Amino acid sequence: MVKRARESRNKQGGILICPVTKRIQEQKKIVLNRYYLGKGRPAVKTGQSVSDTEIIAHCEISAGQRLIKIAHSLGVSGKSVHKYLTRKIGDRIYEGEIIARKRGVLGVGKKEIKSSVDGVVTEIDERGDIILQFLPKPVRLLAGANGQIKEITEAKISIDTVGTSIHGFVSLGKDREGIISMIGGPKEFILPERIAADSKGKILVGGALLEKSALEKAVTLGVEGIVTGGMNYRDFEGLGGGEDIGTSIIVTEGFGTAPMGDDFWKYFKQMEGRLGFILGNENQLLIPDISGSGEVRIAAASTIWRQLRTDDKVRYLRKESSDLLGVVKELPGNQIINSGIFTEVARVSFESGQELLLPSSNLEIIE
Repeated sequence: MVKRARESRNKQGGILICPVTKRIQEQKKIVLNRYYLGKGRPAVKTGQSVSDTEIIAHCEISAGQRLIKIAHSLGVSGKSVHKYLTRKIGDRIYEGEIIARKRGVLGVGKKEIKSSVDGVVTEIDERGDIILQFLPKPVRLLAGANGQIKEITEAKISIDTVGTSIHGFVSLGKDREGIISMIGGPKEFILPERIAADSKGKILVGGALLEKSALEKAVTLGVEGIVTGGMNYRDFEGLGGGEDIGTSIIVTEGFGTAPMGDDFWKYFKQMEGRLGFILGNENQLLIPDISGSGEVRIAAASTIWRQLRTDDKVRYLRKESSDLLGVVKELPGNQIINSGIFTEVARVSFESGQELLLPSSNLEIIE
């Protein structure tokens, strides 16, 4: 098709061929990676069929540790603290049990220190401080999708399944999962008051601009992810230092104020309440199909390249620009652009109202 297109071009430019990205790909074969939540023990075998609510692994999560200042609380020296302890290194202790006791003279002035957590004594230092490692918390890992176990490794279980793959503009954060919840219309600003107190564990969707203060509140509440139309470039870049902030982000349209596209908005509205999986490093959100068995039904092949036409929605492949998504208004053919290059161009109108002549080689059709 590309060859025929090139042969048909005339001196004014002719047919322009550009790559196509389908933002929403339904009934797609996907591999869902289910990572162990801490130390994991598989409960399935390779090749086994599973349902979305089936337990595929038993995991243990270490919840951290706590330091208890025994010597300071009892008013004794660090070297003498051992004779007041009721536990030694390696011993378990449960919430409410006495971990140290100092008897007073004739029973007067007795002091007792009780553990506030369930844990194991892992260290007693020279200052008379004790470190309690919290007891591991058992967690069951669910499949999250109907399908077949493809692979089991020390870190994860991979499931062959069918679902929808949603491609955004840019993304940030680790792989995370959560229940999809709509928090605003496609043209609204996402302010802190939009983030409800019960948002923990959810993937919040909506809006034209994610305010930094709203993101900070979401992180504090334990929101798993946010999918929004736009975000200020400086705010986004400020989060790209390599450290995970605790909440993953997908921006669907571009930097600045960018209303979420109708295609995304309508689809997410239909999917509200469903479990979604953000792939932070791949700029994707996966929604497995839970209505069937997970058997792959191949959809019609998507177009990889096609002719650029007026009214096409396109992405301008230039990250330093704040105007990234626009609509083709005119195809004037070959012209000399600002850089002095004579090339095939398209006149593109952006949300800001600005129109630019852009080389077709820097455009990508969005469907």
